[in-house]
Amino acid sequence: MKILKILNGIVALALAGSILLFSDWENREAKKEKNQPIAGNTGENAIPGKKYTIGLTYFGPDATLDATLAGLWDGLKELGFTKDSNLKVIAQHANGEIGNLQPIHLNMDNQPVDMIVVTSTPGITAAISAVKNHPMVFTMSYTPLEAGAGNSYSDHLPNITGVGSFPPVERTFNFIKDLFPEAKRIGTLYNSSEANSVKVVKTAKDYMKLKDLELIETTVVNTSEVYQAATALCMRNIDVMWVTGDNTALQAIHGIIKVCRDNKIPLILNDVDYVDQGALAAVGIGWYKTGSQTAPIVARVLNGESPAGIPIINYVEEDIKLNFEVAKELNITFPDIYRSIKTPESEKIYKFCLAHYVDSPNTDEVEKGIKDGLKNNGFIEGKNYSLKIFNAQGDVSTLNSITEVVGSDKWDLIFASSTPTMQSFSKKIKQTPIVFSNVGDPVRAGLGESFTKHLSNLTGISTMSDFDGLVNLVIESMPGIKIVGTIFTPGEINSVAYVEGLKSAAEKRGLTLITVPANTATEVADAAQAITSRGIEAFTQISDNLTGSCYSSIIRESYKSKIPYFGFVSDQAKNGAVAVVARDYYSAGIDAVELAMKVLNGKSPADIPFKFVSKTSVKVNKEAMKYFNISIPDKFLNQEEQVIKQVENLK
Repeated sequence: MKILKILNGIVALALAGSILLFSDWENREAKKEKNQPIAGNTGENAIPGKKYTIGLTYFGPDATLDATLAGLWDGLKELGFTKDSNLKVIAQHANGEIGNLQPIHLNMDNQPVDMIVVTSTPGITAAISAVKNHPMVFTMSYTPLEAGAGNSYSDHLPNITGVGSFPPVERTFNFIKDLFPEAKRIGTLYNSSEANSVKVVKTAKDYMKLKDLELIETTVVNTSEVYQAATALCMRNIDVMWVTGDNTALQAIHGIIKVCRDNKIPLILNDVDYVDQGALAAVGIGWYKTGSQTAPIVARVLNGESPAGIPIINYVEEDIKLNFEVAKELNITFPDIYRSIKTPESEKIYKFCLAHYVDSPNTDEVEKGIKDGLKNNGFIEGKNYSLKIFNAQGDVSTLNSITEVVGSDKWDLIFASSTPTMQSFSKKIKQTPIVFSNVGDPVRAGLGESFTKHLSNLTGISTMSDFDGLVNLVIESMPGIKIVGTIFTPGEINSVAYVEGLKSAAEKRGLTLITVPANTATEVADAAQAITSRGIEAFTQISDNLTGSCYSSIIRESYKSKIPYFGFVSDQAKNGAVAVVARDYYSAGIDAVELAMKVLNGKSPADIPFKFVSKTSVKVNKEAMKYFNISIPDKFLNQEEQVIKQVENLK
């Protein structure tokens, strides 16, 4: 009897197991199918018909980043991943400050991306602690292990892998001794919070002892300290200044270059992409190749492979780049063993520069318009013109340093974007022709008495917003609305002018405009929260430099408070604004080149009136319309018209 019960129990267990096994069969088969390689796909090639999204984080815009990303995008394109086609990139940067890296990675981890590409060593450190929901691939890092990526290239954290590139330190100091046999004291500056810099400096110290060299070092905390630190080093009887790939230092490299040239001290770098800006030479890494070597790893992760099984690699294509113009200025002759090295082209028909105050969608569009405008006029970069780009990252002291650097060099023409840039340039640069763009009120900015009577060496394009157009759109989309609000920056003249223009347009249509000031990115977020408690029924957000660079925090508050957001910048329409009445900043760049061509053909800027940007457009976000239950009248949809010159008092 007991045996029969046992047998019955075994049968029951077997039957239950069979049922469970069968019931989970579909799930297991689905997982199995998902893990099977797709026919014809190696793991690196893009899957036909599939859309991919990458999150990109970076310390701040710079030449090294540009070269690395160019290699990455080109490498991915060869594998079938094409930006703005089957590959979407959501990018965020830390504005050149280490403290901002943690929040941007926390934010990126909440974005709808397939994976995150992390750049820079401090970026890796921040990403490791902040990113929990996405796989990551890093690039453009000297020391990923010191950043916390793992114990070794094969034993690393399971959610991250990538490409490290340690610089050729020994070759750097061999080069310095070949060039300066009598040199004894080498100066350097770096941010001691950057693990990459600490590691490189330690390696350098150990090797320098063998070369009878002494390292004179100083540390900085942020970019605003770099200029003074470089000045202090030059006062300490150094023979050569050496700057490795410290992110903080490179964000303010123009200041270091100016100090070194003013003090006749040769500057040697580990990043070849900055030699054209005024360093004597660089013994470094070909970052384009590093980017292209990263592409296959990114592709594998995009196609679902776990970073855990992909070893970190170290890839360095060593490169030496010389600047013969600076060598002549310093009365230096390069040894014969280096003279055959590829150098920047020295014969350019035109030498241009472009200076921005802050990194934002507006400046990106202006820059693209300028480059395309030059191309449309037969200019080929690297062949018949060179273009150096500066960006102050919203820091006034950095802008002052840029002004000094630009003003001390010789240019055929200077392009400048934003009101702060032009105010700084107009005070210091009196001879070189300047063409501005993305300046709201050039008269109030002090650039002239009127559009026709202005400073003799400059002309440009005004992008004063169409306030009447936006107010009309808001009133017709939200019948009965009475109160609107905006955040402004008291320290920006353009911002004050925009507030006055918006207030005038609002009052003409019977609206009350509530304004709240903000002077920092943190204050913008606080102001957005504060203004919602003051009875506003819609944000009508102006487009100054500060709020334009961190408008996302205002839009987030808009959705949280259920108060619709209307703006003046095209990019905001696809990022949550209900609608925008936007000056076309790409056209502003094109228009600036039109004026520049007149200058290059011999016409004095004094005889070229300021102009308004040639185009404006209305863009709407249908998902945002649905969320806020707003209907935009058909007459505004897909509208593109010539700019209405409604600010006649500026002329």
